[in-house]
Amino acid sequence: MFKLIFRTITLSIILIILTIVLAIWKGGEPFRWVGDKTVSIGRTIGKFGDMIDGMKETKRKAVKALKEMKETVMPKKDDSTEEEPKSKDAGIDKRKRPK
Repeated sequence: MFKLIFRTITLSIILIILTIVLAIWKGGEPFRWVGDKTVSIGRTIGKFGDMIDGMKETKRKAVKALKEMKETVMPKKDDSTEEEPKSKDAGIDKRKRPK
């Protein structure tokens, strides 16, 4: 457990030192580049989300149209007018009869 804590603290310190050295040596250009790429990725993700929303809306419209078409072609049967289907074995005594 102590090794994990020690390694985490050491890694944090090394990253902080590297960031400071990079900022002094190259200025803010690498950080600006990372920021620009992050913004670009954010825009791409936004466009992807809009595309998915459009697909979902198209799916809803297609399902609605399909249901309307199905109801037009095959109207629902009225349950109150239907009789219960009779089975083949209706009225037959299934008990074993002695021979």
